[in-house]
Amino acid sequence: MKNNAKSVRGYDRLAKIYRGLEICLFGNALHRARLALLDQLPRVGRALVLGDGTGRLLEQLCITQPDCRITSVDQSRQMLNQQRRRVERIGALHRVEFVQVDARSYDVPENRFDLVVAAFFLDCFTEDELAACLPRFLASLRDDGTFYFVDFVWPSSTWRRRQATAYQWLMHRFFRWQTGLPNRRLVDLNAVLAGQRLVLHHSADRIHPMMACRCYRLQPLVFSL
Repeated sequence: MKNNAKSVRGYDRLAKIYRGLEICLFGNALHRARLALLDQLPRVGRALVLGDGTGRLLEQLCITQPDCRITSVDQSRQMLNQQRRRVERIGALHRVEFVQVDARSYDVPENRFDLVVAAFFLDCFTEDELAACLPRFLASLRDDGTFYFVDFVWPSSTWRRRQATAYQWLMHRFFRWQTGLPNRRLVDLNAVLAGQRLVLHHSADRIHPMMACRCYRLQPLVFSL
């Protein structure tokens, strides 16, 4: 897949103000959602972090997983630069590999990682993109590996869904303007995840009506004779 130059330029521009945008829309809720279940993760040896932006979750993952070697994938050089500075500040730079690539075209190594992290990342995909990409991301997990999911989800109550619709319209319109984001609405991520080989182990769904943090385990494939 060819590189999306508009998307890269857009996220490079947004890197310096990304935290301010979060605060304006959601206060500290996004960061609380990112960290909600870090203490529930087992100690792991290798982790893949997808699209962590300015690296606030990556930084905390380095602290809470002191023996873990991490691959961080992001298409924006400026976002990766901010990640690198955060990790260097806590003395963990030698444990992190930074890969600048559009995750949709990332050659994901199979059966490599104990942990895959996707925080406010899958909401950037269309249904067709998720159908093609999510199984590849999950295939990088070893059997019984952990998928750490943090993202926007549709609330159950009617009036909260109306509120979420307004927020999602605003955010998708802004990011489409700045980065050429292809999707125009939030995909039902609950339904997408339900179609994968995942078993829910821990959940924090009350951080914010529009957000969820969950730990899933990957079920091994079972072949019958």
